[in-house]
Amino acid sequence: MKTLFYSLLPVALIFAFISCSDNNVSDGQSGDNSDVKVPTSGKNVDELLQCGEDELKKEHWDEAISYYNAAYEKESDNPKTIIYSVLANLAKISTDPKVVTLMKEHFGFTTYPNKLNALLSDKWMKDYCDVEYDYYDRTLREWVYWEKARNGEVNEDGYYYYNYSTGKYTLVSTQPRCYNEQLPAIRTPSWVQGKGSIYNDALLSGNVMSVENWSISLLANVIDKNSNGFNPLLDDVIDGVFGASFNLAVERLKKLEPKKEKRINLDPYFIEELDLEDVFDEHDQIGWAEVNTILSAMLLVKASLEWIQSYDLSTDLNWLKYAWKDDIDDIRNHFKSVDANKLPFNNNFFKVRPGKMENAKADYVKAIKGFQSSYASIVNSDLYPSKLQESYATINGGFDELTKSINNGGKFYIPENPTKGTWPTSKNGDVVATIDMGKFFTPGYFSLPNIFKTDGGKPVFYLTYNNYDDDECHWEEEEYWDDYWEEYDYRWVRVCEEPTPKQEPVLLNKSNYSALISEGGRLSLALKTAPFKAIVANDELDDFDEFIYFSTGLSGTDAKIVFEKYYP
Repeated sequence: MKTLFYSLLPVALIFAFISCSDNNVSDGQSGDNSDVKVPTSGKNVDELLQCGEDELKKEHWDEAISYYNAAYEKESDNPKTIIYSVLANLAKISTDPKVVTLMKEHFGFTTYPNKLNALLSDKWMKDYCDVEYDYYDRTLREWVYWEKARNGEVNEDGYYYYNYSTGKYTLVSTQPRCYNEQLPAIRTPSWVQGKGSIYNDALLSGNVMSVENWSISLLANVIDKNSNGFNPLLDDVIDGVFGASFNLAVERLKKLEPKKEKRINLDPYFIEELDLEDVFDEHDQIGWAEVNTILSAMLLVKASLEWIQSYDLSTDLNWLKYAWKDDIDDIRNHFKSVDANKLPFNNNFFKVRPGKMENAKADYVKAIKGFQSSYASIVNSDLYPSKLQESYATINGGFDELTKSINNGGKFYIPENPTKGTWPTSKNGDVVATIDMGKFFTPGYFSLPNIFKTDGGKPVFYLTYNNYDDDECHWEEEEYWDDYWEEYDYRWVRVCEEPTPKQEPVLLNKSNYSALISEGGRLSLALKTAPFKAIVANDELDDFDEFIYFSTGLSGTDAKIVFEKYYP
Protein backbone atom coordinates (compact mmCIF):
# COMPACT_ATOMS: atom_id res chain seq x y z
CA MET A 1 0.00 0.00 0.00
CA LYS A 2 2.82 2.40 0.92
CA THR A 3 4.63 1.73 -2.37
CA LEU A 4 1.44 2.24 -4.33
CA PHE A 5 0.76 5.49 -2.49
CA TYR A 6 4.17 6.91 -3.34
CA SER A 7 3.90 5.80 -6.97
CA LEU A 8 0.71 7.77 -7.44
CA LEU A 9 2.15 11.08 -6.16
CA PRO A 10 4.32 13.43 -8.16
CA VAL A 11 7.87 13.65 -6.89
CA ALA A 12 7.45 17.33 -6.13
CA LEU A 13 4.46 16.65 -3.90
CA ILE A 14 6.37 13.96 -2.04
CA PHE A 15 9.21 16.36 -1.22
CA ALA A 16 6.89 19.20 -0.34
CA PHE A 17 4.59 17.44 2.08
CA ILE A 18 6.01 14.08 3.11
CA SER A 19 9.79 14.43 3.35
CA CYS A 20 11.79 16.69 5.71
CA SER A 21 13.08 18.87 2.90
CA ASP A 22 14.71 22.29 2.68
CA ASN A 23 11.70 23.81 0.90
CA ASN A 24 10.23 26.99 2.36
CA VAL A 25 6.70 25.59 2.21
CA SER A 26 4.31 25.77 5.13
CA ASP A 27 0.72 25.08 6.02
CA GLY A 28 0.75 27.64 8.82
CA GLN A 29 1.83 25.20 11.53
CA SER A 30 5.43 26.28 11.83
CA GLY A 31 5.47 27.73 15.34
CA ASP A 32 5.80 31.40 16.16
CA ASN A 33 6.43 34.13 13.60
CA SER A 34 10.22 33.92 13.90
CA ASP A 35 10.29 30.28 12.74
CA VAL A 36 11.43 29.42 9.25
CA LYS A 37 8.80 27.77 7.08
CA VAL A 38 8.96 24.00 6.82
CA PRO A 39 6.58 21.42 5.28
CA THR A 40 4.41 20.06 8.10
CA SER A 41 1.10 19.11 6.42
CA GLY A 42 0.03 15.50 6.91
CA LYS A 43 2.67 14.70 9.52
CA ASN A 44 1.83 13.38 12.95
CA VAL A 45 3.78 14.30 16.09
CA ASP A 46 6.30 11.48 15.84
CA GLU A 47 7.03 12.36 12.21
CA LEU A 48 7.48 16.04 13.07
CA LEU A 49 9.88 15.20 15.89
CA GLN A 50 11.78 12.84 13.58
CA CYS A 51 12.01 15.63 11.02
CA GLY A 52 13.46 17.83 13.76
CA GLU A 53 16.12 15.24 14.47
CA ASP A 54 16.86 14.80 10.76
CA GLU A 55 17.38 18.55 10.39
CA LEU A 56 19.73 18.56 13.38
CA LYS A 57 21.82 15.86 11.73
CA LYS A 58 22.12 18.18 8.73
CA GLU A 59 22.95 21.08 11.10
CA HIS A 60 19.79 22.92 10.04
CA TRP A 61 18.94 24.38 13.40
CA ASP A 62 16.21 26.80 12.37
CA GLU A 63 14.33 24.10 10.50
CA ALA A 64 14.67 21.74 13.45
CA ILE A 65 13.19 24.31 15.83
CA SER A 66 10.31 24.88 13.46
CA TYR A 67 9.51 21.16 13.49
CA TYR A 68 9.68 21.01 17.30
CA ASN A 69 7.33 24.01 17.51
CA ALA A 70 5.01 22.43 14.96
CA ALA A 71 4.94 19.22 16.99
CA TYR A 72 4.01 21.26 20.08
CA GLU A 73 1.22 23.05 18.24
CA LYS A 74 -0.19 19.73 17.10
CA GLU A 75 -0.15 18.22 20.60
CA SER A 76 0.49 20.92 23.19
CA ASP A 77 -0.18 18.56 26.10
CA ASN A 78 2.34 15.94 24.99
CA PRO A 79 5.35 15.83 27.39
CA LYS A 80 7.71 15.12 24.50
CA THR A 81 6.58 18.05 22.36
CA ILE A 82 6.62 20.38 25.37
CA ILE A 83 10.17 19.50 26.43
CA TYR A 84 11.63 19.65 22.93
CA SER A 85 9.94 22.96 22.12
CA VAL A 86 10.92 24.52 25.47
CA LEU A 87 14.61 23.64 25.10
CA ALA A 88 14.60 24.59 21.41
CA ASN A 89 13.17 28.02 22.17
CA LEU A 90 15.83 28.60 24.81
CA ALA A 91 18.38 28.00 22.06
CA LYS A 92 16.65 30.65 19.94
CA ILE A 93 17.44 33.37 22.50
CA SER A 94 20.81 34.02 20.87
CA THR A 95 19.10 35.10 17.65
CA ASP A 96 16.14 36.92 19.16
CA PRO A 97 15.64 40.25 17.30
CA LYS A 98 16.43 42.16 20.50
CA VAL A 99 19.68 40.22 20.95
CA VAL A 100 20.64 40.91 17.33
CA THR A 101 20.03 44.62 17.92
CA LEU A 102 21.98 44.44 21.17
CA MET A 103 25.06 43.06 19.43
CA LYS A 104 24.97 45.68 16.72
CA GLU A 105 23.92 48.72 18.72
CA HIS A 106 26.03 48.20 21.85
CA PHE A 107 29.06 46.31 20.56
CA GLY A 108 29.38 47.58 17.00
CA PHE A 109 29.18 44.25 15.16
CA THR A 110 28.36 45.03 11.54
CA THR A 111 26.77 41.60 11.07
CA TYR A 112 25.04 39.31 13.52
CA PRO A 113 22.72 36.60 12.11
CA ASN A 114 19.05 36.45 13.05
CA LYS A 115 18.94 32.71 12.36
CA LEU A 116 20.71 29.95 14.27
CA ASN A 117 21.83 28.17 11.09
CA ALA A 118 23.89 31.21 10.19
CA LEU A 119 25.04 31.98 13.72
CA LEU A 120 26.40 28.48 14.28
CA SER A 121 28.41 28.60 11.07
CA ASP A 122 31.57 30.61 10.60
CA LYS A 123 30.54 32.25 7.32
CA TRP A 124 29.35 35.46 8.97
CA MET A 125 32.71 35.98 10.69
CA LYS A 126 35.98 37.35 9.38
CA ASP A 127 39.57 36.18 9.69
CA TYR A 128 41.80 38.21 11.97
CA CYS A 129 45.47 37.80 12.72
CA ASP A 130 46.16 36.53 16.23
CA VAL A 131 49.83 37.39 16.50
CA GLU A 132 52.26 34.93 18.01
CA TYR A 133 54.08 37.26 20.39
CA ASP A 134 56.85 34.80 21.18
CA TYR A 135 58.21 31.58 19.76
CA TYR A 136 61.19 29.30 20.14
CA ASP A 137 63.76 29.94 17.41
CA ARG A 138 65.35 26.57 16.68
CA THR A 139 68.33 28.14 14.94
CA LEU A 140 69.22 30.37 17.88
CA ARG A 141 67.86 27.83 20.36
CA GLU A 142 66.38 30.77 22.18
CA TRP A 143 62.93 32.29 22.76
CA VAL A 144 62.32 35.46 20.78
CA TYR A 145 59.65 38.10 21.45
CA TRP A 146 57.73 40.58 19.36
CA GLU A 147 58.80 44.12 20.23
CA LYS A 148 57.49 47.44 18.95
CA ALA A 149 59.89 50.13 17.79
CA ARG A 150 60.99 52.50 20.53
CA ASN A 151 63.81 55.00 20.81
CA GLY A 152 67.14 53.73 21.98
CA GLU A 153 66.35 50.01 22.15
CA VAL A 154 64.41 48.75 19.11
CA ASN A 155 64.56 50.44 15.70
CA GLU A 156 61.69 48.57 14.01
CA ASP A 157 58.85 46.23 14.87
CA GLY A 158 59.87 42.60 14.89
CA TYR A 159 60.91 39.51 16.80
CA TYR A 160 63.96 40.03 19.00
CA TYR A 161 66.20 37.97 21.19
CA TYR A 162 67.07 39.74 24.43
CA ASN A 163 70.42 39.01 26.07
CA TYR A 164 69.99 39.52 29.79
CA SER A 165 73.74 39.61 30.33
CA THR A 166 74.38 42.50 27.91
CA GLY A 167 70.94 44.09 28.01
CA LYS A 168 70.88 44.19 24.18
CA TYR A 169 68.17 43.26 21.65
CA THR A 170 69.02 41.28 18.49
CA LEU A 171 66.56 41.46 15.58
CA VAL A 172 65.51 38.01 14.33
CA SER A 173 62.58 38.73 11.98
CA THR A 174 60.22 41.57 11.05
CA GLN A 175 57.50 39.25 9.70
CA PRO A 176 54.74 38.66 12.26
CA ARG A 177 53.50 35.11 12.68
CA CYS A 178 49.72 34.76 12.70
CA TYR A 179 47.10 32.32 13.83
CA ASN A 180 43.82 32.85 11.99
CA GLU A 181 41.14 33.87 14.46
CA GLN A 182 37.52 34.14 13.36
CA LEU A 183 35.67 37.01 14.99
CA PRO A 184 32.54 39.04 14.20
CA ALA A 185 33.05 41.78 11.65
CA ILE A 186 33.21 45.06 13.52
CA ARG A 187 33.04 48.76 12.73
CA THR A 188 35.78 51.06 13.94
CA PRO A 189 34.70 54.51 15.19
CA SER A 190 36.48 57.19 13.23
CA TRP A 191 37.61 59.00 16.36
CA VAL A 192 39.84 56.12 17.53
CA GLN A 193 41.77 56.25 14.25
CA GLY A 194 44.32 58.91 13.59
CA LYS A 195 47.97 59.70 13.11
CA GLY A 196 49.99 57.94 15.77
CA SER A 197 47.01 56.20 17.35
CA ILE A 198 47.48 52.71 18.76
CA TYR A 199 44.75 51.50 16.39
CA ASN A 200 46.82 52.34 13.31
CA ASP A 201 50.06 51.23 14.95
CA ALA A 202 48.68 47.98 16.35
CA LEU A 203 51.09 45.54 14.73
CA LEU A 204 49.49 45.07 11.31
CA SER A 205 48.16 47.38 8.66
CA GLY A 206 46.57 46.84 5.29
CA ASN A 207 43.62 44.61 4.52
CA VAL A 208 44.10 42.16 7.37
CA MET A 209 43.15 43.47 10.79
CA SER A 210 44.96 42.06 13.79
CA VAL A 211 43.13 40.71 16.82
CA GLU A 212 44.78 43.56 18.70
CA ASN A 213 43.12 46.10 16.42
CA TRP A 214 39.82 44.20 16.70
CA SER A 215 40.02 44.44 20.49
CA ILE A 216 40.69 48.18 20.25
CA SER A 217 37.68 48.52 17.96
CA LEU A 218 35.46 46.58 20.38
CA LEU A 219 36.49 48.75 23.32
CA ALA A 220 36.00 51.89 21.24
CA ASN A 221 32.52 50.71 20.21
CA VAL A 222 31.51 50.00 23.80
CA ILE A 223 32.56 53.54 24.73
CA ASP A 224 31.09 55.09 21.58
CA LYS A 225 27.70 53.41 21.94
CA ASN A 226 27.54 53.66 25.74
CA SER A 227 29.25 57.00 26.23
CA ASN A 228 26.89 58.05 29.04
CA GLY A 229 27.30 54.83 31.01
CA PHE A 230 26.03 51.28 30.95
CA ASN A 231 22.42 51.52 32.12
CA PRO A 232 21.00 51.09 28.58
CA LEU A 233 23.39 48.21 27.85
CA LEU A 234 22.37 46.26 30.96
CA ASP A 235 18.69 47.05 30.39
CA ASP A 236 18.89 45.73 26.84
CA VAL A 237 20.75 42.57 27.92
CA ILE A 238 17.99 41.73 30.40
CA ASP A 239 15.22 42.65 27.97
CA GLY A 240 16.80 40.74 25.09
CA VAL A 241 18.01 37.54 26.74
CA PHE A 242 14.93 37.16 28.90
CA GLY A 243 12.46 38.29 26.28
CA ALA A 244 10.05 36.54 23.93
CA SER A 245 11.81 33.17 23.55
CA PHE A 246 12.45 32.80 27.27
CA ASN A 247 8.88 33.76 28.20
CA LEU A 248 7.51 31.37 25.58
CA ALA A 249 9.55 28.53 27.09
CA VAL A 250 8.28 29.37 30.58
CA GLU A 251 4.65 29.41 29.49
CA ARG A 252 4.91 26.12 27.61
CA LEU A 253 6.56 24.33 30.51
CA LYS A 254 3.63 25.22 32.77
CA LYS A 255 1.50 22.81 30.73
CA LEU A 256 3.77 19.96 31.79
CA GLU A 257 3.56 20.71 35.53
CA PRO A 258 0.37 18.66 36.07
CA LYS A 259 2.23 15.71 34.49
CA LYS A 260 5.39 15.86 36.60
CA GLU A 261 5.76 12.09 36.58
CA LYS A 262 6.09 11.93 32.78
CA ARG A 263 9.66 11.67 31.51
CA ILE A 264 11.34 11.24 28.13
CA ASN A 265 14.76 10.54 26.65
CA LEU A 266 16.30 13.24 24.46
CA ASP A 267 17.90 12.21 21.20
CA PRO A 268 21.72 12.49 21.23
CA TYR A 269 21.86 14.99 18.37
CA PHE A 270 19.60 17.36 20.30
CA ILE A 271 21.77 17.05 23.42
CA GLU A 272 24.94 17.67 21.42
CA GLU A 273 23.65 20.65 19.47
CA LEU A 274 22.25 22.33 22.60
CA ASP A 275 25.54 21.64 24.40
CA LEU A 276 23.69 19.81 27.19
CA GLU A 277 26.24 17.00 27.62
CA ASP A 278 27.15 18.24 31.11
CA VAL A 279 23.48 18.10 32.14
CA PHE A 280 21.90 15.13 30.34
CA ASP A 281 22.81 12.17 28.23
CA GLU A 282 20.65 10.08 25.91
CA HIS A 283 20.03 7.52 28.69
CA ASP A 284 18.71 10.08 31.19
CA GLN A 285 14.99 10.36 31.60
CA ILE A 286 13.97 13.97 32.03
CA GLY A 287 10.67 15.65 32.71
CA TRP A 288 9.18 18.80 34.16
CA ALA A 289 11.52 18.89 37.16
CA GLU A 290 14.74 18.76 35.16
CA VAL A 291 13.68 21.33 32.57
CA ASN A 292 12.27 23.57 35.28
CA THR A 293 15.68 23.47 36.97
CA ILE A 294 17.26 24.90 33.80
CA LEU A 295 14.67 27.69 33.62
CA SER A 296 15.08 28.43 37.31
CA ALA A 297 18.86 28.68 36.88
CA MET A 298 18.35 31.15 34.03
CA LEU A 299 15.91 33.13 36.17
CA LEU A 300 18.55 33.26 38.90
CA VAL A 301 20.95 34.83 36.38
CA LYS A 302 18.26 37.34 35.46
CA ALA A 303 17.69 38.20 39.12
CA SER A 304 21.44 38.77 39.60
CA LEU A 305 21.54 41.10 36.60
CA GLU A 306 18.50 42.93 37.97
CA TRP A 307 20.32 43.36 41.28
CA ILE A 308 23.18 45.07 39.43
CA GLN A 309 20.58 47.00 37.41
CA SER A 310 19.30 48.52 40.67
CA TYR A 311 22.56 50.51 40.82
CA ASP A 312 23.06 53.47 38.52
CA LEU A 313 25.85 52.77 36.03
CA SER A 314 25.70 56.16 34.34
CA THR A 315 29.02 57.97 34.01
CA ASP A 316 30.49 60.20 31.31
CA LEU A 317 32.86 58.34 28.98
CA ASN A 318 32.91 60.97 26.23
CA TRP A 319 36.37 62.15 27.27
CA LEU A 320 37.73 58.79 26.06
CA LYS A 321 36.55 59.39 22.50
CA TYR A 322 39.78 60.38 20.80
CA ALA A 323 42.60 58.70 18.85
CA TRP A 324 44.36 56.78 21.61
CA LYS A 325 48.12 56.96 21.59
CA ASP A 326 50.58 54.66 23.29
CA ASP A 327 51.60 57.58 25.42
CA ILE A 328 50.69 58.19 29.06
CA ASP A 329 51.00 61.96 28.53
CA ASP A 330 48.24 61.76 25.92
CA ILE A 331 45.83 59.98 28.27
CA ARG A 332 46.80 62.30 31.10
CA ASN A 333 46.13 65.44 29.09
CA HIS A 334 42.68 64.25 28.04
CA PHE A 335 41.79 63.32 31.61
CA LYS A 336 42.69 66.85 32.70
CA SER A 337 39.80 68.14 30.59
CA VAL A 338 37.19 66.01 32.40
CA ASP A 339 34.65 67.91 34.45
CA ALA A 340 35.16 66.68 38.02
CA ASN A 341 31.39 66.69 38.57
CA LYS A 342 31.11 63.89 35.99
CA LEU A 343 33.45 61.52 37.84
CA PRO A 344 32.38 58.69 40.20
CA PHE A 345 31.62 59.83 43.75
CA ASN A 346 30.65 63.22 42.32
CA ASN A 347 28.08 61.85 39.86
CA ASN A 348 25.32 59.22 40.14
CA PHE A 349 27.57 56.24 39.50
CA PHE A 350 26.47 53.28 41.66
CA LYS A 351 23.75 55.21 43.39
CA VAL A 352 20.17 53.94 43.52
CA ARG A 353 18.05 53.37 40.43
CA PRO A 354 14.57 53.61 41.94
CA GLY A 355 12.17 50.69 41.58
CA LYS A 356 14.72 48.17 40.30
CA MET A 357 15.61 46.22 43.44
CA GLU A 358 12.07 44.93 43.89
CA ASN A 359 12.31 43.18 40.51
CA ALA A 360 15.50 41.46 41.63
CA LYS A 361 13.96 40.32 44.91
CA ALA A 362 10.86 38.95 43.18
CA ASP A 363 12.88 36.99 40.61
CA TYR A 364 15.30 35.64 43.23
CA VAL A 365 12.34 34.28 45.20
CA LYS A 366 10.70 32.92 42.05
CA ALA A 367 13.94 31.15 41.02
CA ILE A 368 14.45 29.65 44.48
CA LYS A 369 10.86 28.41 44.58
CA GLY A 370 11.43 26.94 41.13
CA PHE A 371 14.42 24.96 42.42
CA GLN A 372 12.36 23.97 45.44
CA SER A 373 9.52 22.63 43.30
CA SER A 374 11.91 20.73 41.03
CA TYR A 375 13.69 19.20 44.01
CA ALA A 376 10.41 18.10 45.55
CA SER A 377 9.47 16.35 42.30
CA ILE A 378 12.90 14.76 41.89
CA VAL A 379 13.05 13.21 45.37
CA ASN A 380 9.73 11.50 44.75
CA SER A 381 11.14 9.75 41.68
CA ASP A 382 12.69 6.28 41.79
CA LEU A 383 15.25 7.49 39.23
CA TYR A 384 17.27 9.30 41.88
CA PRO A 385 19.25 7.96 44.87
CA SER A 386 17.61 7.62 48.27
CA LYS A 387 20.13 10.04 49.81
CA LEU A 388 18.27 12.87 48.11
CA GLN A 389 15.10 11.81 49.87
CA GLU A 390 16.88 11.55 53.20
CA SER A 391 18.15 15.13 53.00
CA TYR A 392 14.96 16.55 51.47
CA ALA A 393 13.41 17.83 54.70
CA THR A 394 16.54 19.76 55.69
CA ILE A 395 17.23 21.27 52.27
CA ASN A 396 13.58 22.13 51.71
CA GLY A 397 13.58 23.88 55.08
CA GLY A 398 16.60 25.86 53.90
CA PHE A 399 14.73 26.94 50.78
CA ASP A 400 11.83 28.08 52.96
CA GLU A 401 14.09 30.08 55.25
CA LEU A 402 15.92 31.66 52.32
CA THR A 403 12.75 32.91 50.62
CA LYS A 404 11.39 34.10 53.97
CA SER A 405 14.55 36.10 54.72
CA ILE A 406 14.49 37.72 51.26
CA ASN A 407 10.79 38.62 51.46
CA ASN A 408 10.93 39.87 55.05
CA GLY A 409 14.39 41.39 55.01
CA GLY A 410 15.71 39.02 57.68
CA LYS A 411 18.85 36.97 58.27
CA PHE A 412 19.61 33.62 56.65
CA TYR A 413 21.67 31.15 58.66
CA ILE A 414 23.93 28.57 57.02
CA PRO A 415 24.55 25.37 59.01
CA GLU A 416 27.74 23.35 58.95
CA ASN A 417 25.85 20.37 57.49
CA PRO A 418 23.00 21.51 55.18
CA THR A 419 21.72 17.95 54.64
CA LYS A 420 20.86 16.86 58.17
CA GLY A 421 18.68 18.08 60.99
CA THR A 422 16.45 21.14 61.08
CA TRP A 423 17.54 24.24 59.21
CA PRO A 424 18.49 26.90 61.78
CA THR A 425 16.30 29.97 62.22
CA SER A 426 18.67 31.75 64.62
CA LYS A 427 22.35 31.88 65.50
CA ASN A 428 23.55 28.70 67.23
CA GLY A 429 26.65 26.55 67.50
CA ASP A 430 25.88 24.74 64.24
CA VAL A 431 25.77 27.97 62.18
CA VAL A 432 28.97 28.73 60.23
CA ALA A 433 27.79 31.92 58.50
CA THR A 434 24.94 34.41 58.53
CA ILE A 435 23.72 36.47 55.57
CA ASP A 436 21.61 39.57 56.21
CA MET A 437 19.24 39.55 53.25
CA GLY A 438 17.60 42.75 54.43
CA LYS A 439 20.83 44.69 53.95
CA PHE A 440 21.77 42.86 50.75
CA PHE A 441 18.50 43.91 49.13
CA THR A 442 18.48 47.43 50.53
CA PRO A 443 18.54 49.77 47.51
CA GLY A 444 21.86 51.60 47.36
CA TYR A 445 23.48 49.63 50.19
CA PHE A 446 26.67 49.24 48.16
CA SER A 447 26.76 52.83 46.87
CA LEU A 448 30.29 54.23 46.76
CA PRO A 449 29.99 56.52 49.81
CA ASN A 450 28.65 53.58 51.84
CA ILE A 451 31.53 51.23 51.10
CA PHE A 452 34.45 53.67 50.74
CA LYS A 453 35.71 56.19 53.24
CA THR A 454 34.62 59.67 52.09
CA ASP A 455 34.77 63.27 53.21
CA GLY A 456 31.74 65.32 52.21
CA GLY A 457 30.95 62.73 49.53
CA LYS A 458 34.48 62.89 48.06
CA PRO A 459 36.78 59.87 48.27
CA VAL A 460 39.45 59.91 50.95
CA PHE A 461 42.81 59.03 49.40
CA TYR A 462 45.76 57.21 50.94
CA LEU A 463 49.24 56.47 49.72
CA THR A 464 50.15 52.77 49.93
CA TYR A 465 53.44 51.02 49.28
CA ASN A 466 54.68 47.80 47.69
CA ASN A 467 56.10 45.04 49.85
CA TYR A 468 59.19 44.61 47.68
CA ASP A 469 62.13 46.88 47.05
CA ASP A 470 63.70 46.71 43.58
CA ASP A 471 67.05 45.67 45.06
CA GLU A 472 65.37 42.67 46.76
CA CYS A 473 64.60 41.11 43.36
CA HIS A 474 66.93 39.67 40.73
CA TRP A 475 66.85 37.53 37.58
CA GLU A 476 67.93 33.88 37.57
CA GLU A 477 68.21 31.33 34.76
CA GLU A 478 65.94 28.34 35.31
CA GLU A 479 65.92 24.96 33.57
CA TYR A 480 62.51 23.57 32.54
CA TRP A 481 61.02 20.81 30.39
CA ASP A 482 59.53 22.03 27.09
CA ASP A 483 56.57 19.76 26.26
CA TYR A 484 56.35 21.04 22.69
CA TRP A 485 59.97 20.32 21.73
CA GLU A 486 60.28 17.46 24.24
CA GLU A 487 63.58 18.68 25.59
CA TYR A 488 65.01 20.71 28.44
CA ASP A 489 65.44 24.44 27.92
CA TYR A 490 66.28 27.52 29.95
CA ARG A 491 64.33 30.66 30.78
CA TRP A 492 64.88 33.75 32.90
CA VAL A 493 62.71 34.13 35.99
CA ARG A 494 62.41 37.00 38.45
CA VAL A 495 63.21 35.94 42.01
CA CYS A 496 62.39 38.09 45.01
CA GLU A 497 63.30 37.72 48.65
CA GLU A 498 60.73 37.59 51.40
CA PRO A 499 58.76 40.86 51.50
CA THR A 500 60.06 43.54 53.77
CA PRO A 501 57.27 45.39 55.59
CA LYS A 502 57.14 49.03 54.62
CA GLN A 503 55.39 51.96 56.18
CA GLU A 504 51.65 51.94 56.78
CA PRO A 505 49.24 53.73 54.38
CA VAL A 506 49.46 57.50 54.73
CA LEU A 507 46.39 59.76 54.65
CA LEU A 508 46.66 62.41 51.93
CA ASN A 509 45.39 65.97 52.18
CA LYS A 510 45.87 69.16 50.22
CA SER A 511 48.93 70.19 52.23
CA ASN A 512 50.92 66.94 52.04
CA TYR A 513 49.82 65.09 48.88
CA SER A 514 52.32 66.62 46.45
CA ALA A 515 55.42 65.94 48.50
CA LEU A 516 54.36 62.45 49.57
CA ILE A 517 53.32 61.32 46.11
CA SER A 518 56.65 62.57 44.73
CA GLU A 519 58.46 60.19 47.10
CA GLY A 520 56.65 57.08 45.75
CA GLY A 521 53.69 54.86 46.58
CA ARG A 522 50.30 54.24 44.95
CA LEU A 523 47.13 56.28 45.21
CA SER A 524 44.57 54.16 47.06
CA LEU A 525 41.03 54.25 48.39
CA ALA A 526 39.96 52.96 51.81
CA LEU A 527 37.35 50.22 51.41
CA LYS A 528 35.23 49.84 54.56
CA THR A 529 34.91 46.30 55.87
CA ALA A 530 31.99 47.04 58.20
CA PRO A 531 29.27 47.03 55.46
CA PHE A 532 30.45 43.61 54.30
CA LYS A 533 30.75 42.21 57.81
CA ALA A 534 27.19 43.40 58.46
CA ILE A 535 25.94 41.32 55.54
CA VAL A 536 28.06 38.18 55.84
CA ALA A 537 29.03 37.26 59.38
CA ASN A 538 31.64 34.53 59.83
CA ASP A 539 34.94 34.03 61.64
CA GLU A 540 37.11 34.81 58.61
CA LEU A 541 35.60 38.25 58.01
CA ASP A 542 35.90 39.11 61.69
CA ASP A 543 39.70 39.07 61.29
CA PHE A 544 39.70 41.89 58.72
CA ASP A 545 40.81 45.39 59.76
CA GLU A 546 38.49 48.38 59.59
CA PHE A 547 39.72 49.26 56.08
CA ILE A 548 41.17 47.43 53.11
CA TYR A 549 43.23 49.72 50.94
CA PHE A 550 42.18 49.50 47.32
CA SER A 551 44.96 50.67 44.99
CA THR A 552 44.05 52.67 41.90
CA GLY A 553 47.39 51.66 40.39
CA LEU A 554 48.30 55.34 39.91
CA SER A 555 51.49 56.98 41.10
CA GLY A 556 53.53 60.11 40.49
CA THR A 557 52.01 62.78 38.23
CA ASP A 558 48.93 60.64 37.48
CA ALA A 559 48.16 60.25 41.17
CA LYS A 560 48.48 64.00 41.67
CA ILE A 561 46.11 64.77 38.78
CA VAL A 562 43.41 62.44 40.13
CA PHE A 563 43.76 63.81 43.67
CA GLU A 564 43.47 67.37 42.37
CA LYS A 565 40.29 66.51 40.46
CA TYR A 566 38.54 65.92 43.76
CA TYR A 567 40.51 68.41 45.85
CA PRO A 568 41.40 71.34 43.56
